[in-house]
Parts: sequence; structure tokens; C-alpha cells
Amino acid sequence: MTDVKIENHDVALDSAGRMVYLDGADALFQRAVISASVGRGSFIYDRTLGCDYTFNPDDEFANRKVALGINEAFARFYKTSAEVQDIGQGVTLKITVNSESRTQEVRLIGDV
Repeated sequence: MTDVKIENHDVALDSAGRMVYLDGADALFQRAVISASVGRGSFIYDRTLGCDYTFNPDDEFANRKVALGINEAFARFYKTSAEVQDIGQGVTLKITVNSESRTQEVRLIGDV
């Protein structure tokens, strides 16, 4: 899989102004982070992209509810899952793709 690198909610460019590309595991992890960050149905070209979760950090089941919502979004991706590590302003996830894990903070940004 190859994808254009997204950085600060925009396409990443190199010093010559060309798009930066990701492949392999980096592209798969970026796909997971994007899916965990956007509201389901907000991307006009793929209404199944994204997840639906809202949470109250004081809810004793917040971690489980968020994990369910994110893993539902990941169900379409081969060997991809998430564990909620922490909930604060954003959600810190341990994302696993093909048995490789990375920790990433995501924030539900809503519409794409």
C-alpha cells in the first residue's frame, strides 16, 4: 500500500514542493489513525470511513466504549486493532497492524 503522507491535517511536501509518500507499515498506520480520527460518514467519497465515538472521561466504561467504536472502524482493515491506553483531551491508542504496535494520540476531528 502506498499513500500520501498527511501532516498537520494537510498533504506533506518535501523541500521541492513534491508530495511525500508513505508505503508499507507507515501507510497502514496512517490509514488507521485517519480512520480513528474522523467521524463516520463525513468523507464524501467513502461514507464508511471513520468512527463514531463520544466519551465522558469520568465514565468508568469510557475506555471500553471508545475501544469498541474505534475497533468497529478498523474491522474493514486486515489485522488492525486498537487498545485504549489513556483518555484525556484526546485518546491515546496502542494501534496494532500485522503484529507491529505503535502508540498514537488521536482526536475525533469530525468532518473531513
